[in-house]
Amino acid sequence: MAKYFRSIVSGLAGFIALNIFYSITMRILGGSWYAVISQFEKLWYFMLPLTLGFGIQVGLYAYLKRLVRDKVGKGMVMANTATSTIGMVACCAHHLTDILPFIGLTAFSTLLISYQSPILFLGIFLNIIGIYYSLRKIKQLTKN
Repeated sequence: MAKYFRSIVSGLAGFIALNIFYSITMRILGGSWYAVISQFEKLWYFMLPLTLGFGIQVGLYAYLKRLVRDKVGKGMVMANTATSTIGMVACCAHHLTDILPFIGLTAFSTLLISYQSPILFLGIFLNIIGIYYSLRKIKQLTKN
């Protein structure tokens, strides 16, 4: 269990960090902590898989890194990390509609609202692919 400790801690840290990022972003855009809680209650079925998937990927990456001493590229996790983060921001991006009309970006705010669910689905799907890829790499590296 000791050999997995750092990976588990890294995964939990990733999960917590993404939730904090979401909460702060939502607090800024939504204007209150009530908005953060309300949005989470409304979209928990998107946000939970996104943040859990992100945490799992971070933990798997930490384990892979330990296995190969940085010979596996960071691009795999970085690409999926960006997608997870974008997905989480998309959860609360519709609150930009409160200010975008004032700065002349009404069309952009409408676009964000229209594609919120597909962006979140894409983030979850890419999380699954990233987890599968990481597990496959771990299997390949531990087979030898």
